[in-house]
Amino acid sequence: MSTTTDPAGLITEDWRIHGSIYTSQAIFEEEQRKLFHGPWLYVAHESELREPGDYKTTHAGIQPVIVTRGADDGELHVMLNRCRHRGATVCQATRGNANFFRCAYHGWTYRNDGPLRGMTYDDAYPELDRSKLGLVKLPRVDTFAGFVFASFAEEGPSLEEYLGNAKPYLKIISEQGPEGIRLSAGAHQLSYGGNWKLQVENTIDNYHFGFVHRSFLDVLADRIGQAPPIMQRIMFDESYRTIDLGNGHSVHEFGDPRTGNNGGQLGDLPFNLIVFPNLCFVGAQLRHVLPKAANRTEVQLYPMLHEGASDDYNEAILRTHEGFYGPAGMGGPDDVEIAFERVTDGMQATEEDWLVMSRGMHREREGENGTLIGHSADEVPQRAFYRQWRRLMGAAA
Repeated sequence: MSTTTDPAGLITEDWRIHGSIYTSQAIFEEEQRKLFHGPWLYVAHESELREPGDYKTTHAGIQPVIVTRGADDGELHVMLNRCRHRGATVCQATRGNANFFRCAYHGWTYRNDGPLRGMTYDDAYPELDRSKLGLVKLPRVDTFAGFVFASFAEEGPSLEEYLGNAKPYLKIISEQGPEGIRLSAGAHQLSYGGNWKLQVENTIDNYHFGFVHRSFLDVLADRIGQAPPIMQRIMFDESYRTIDLGNGHSVHEFGDPRTGNNGGQLGDLPFNLIVFPNLCFVGAQLRHVLPKAANRTEVQLYPMLHEGASDDYNEAILRTHEGFYGPAGMGGPDDVEIAFERVTDGMQATEEDWLVMSRGMHREREGENGTLIGHSADEVPQRAFYRQWRRLMGAAA
């Protein structure tokens, strides 16, 4: 059993990954400081915050936040969902519209852009400066192509600098419908007893598809009257490729990134995309991975409807999403059991606990703008993620 704790020593040059990356609560807590307290974090899509007063609740890392469009200023705000009095959350609903938030514990009230509006029986606080007791705001909020990001860091790279080579793909996603996309269908949630990085890694892992999802492929073959082409294309179609985009981001292209098709009736996106650390796009969904503990994860899956398309068209998007990724779908439950829960169970064996993540390393090649390109079934996306993970985890606090 290894006792390695230094982040720089948890990933070898020949791409062995130490199992404690997935099981150690101490490493998880360090991730919250290094990965979720500096980089830009996805928190919302503008379609969820169309009107003044609109809000949604979510998490930035493990910290609960409220994302609002100011009732008075119309600007986007991201604030900790925590009363400044005794710490209770002030908003319980997942989304809605409100001019203020009232803490149910002692009645302290906040405007929907953060300032403290009122304290009950405030004569007991004769010297308390309420101007300093608004909801704590994340200092930077920005958008790209309709996707809303926030950062706990007051300074650092701009959002566009951070997104880098992922920007063109986010732009394509935003243009999927005649008038863009919307997340108005809400989300369905899955949870599992395992590490959050397992779900991120699985977002672009074509190597597993023919094994974990064999039953789906058999049903699909019956449906279309022939073997589905997706596995042959993954193995032999050179237009299917994985790309390390830099900054921890990665993509798998199913052919041309604007017109390609996954060939597996999984949704209409022509690529799968990971935006470091915890935003993913697969099929026709936005996938927001929410770490809870080293061994506990929640995932919010938002079907992306097409703005300007017919109701029938958008209903078909929902049915396709449910058919593979839904709670009774043909694919999502298999991933939870095999790729997350069985891996977590296996990780309890700690002798010789170095995992292999070197698939296809010998055939990576350099692309434009500092990218690395690999075969469709290679572990390029996983290495892209862990290059950034190693860099940030090894940085000084």
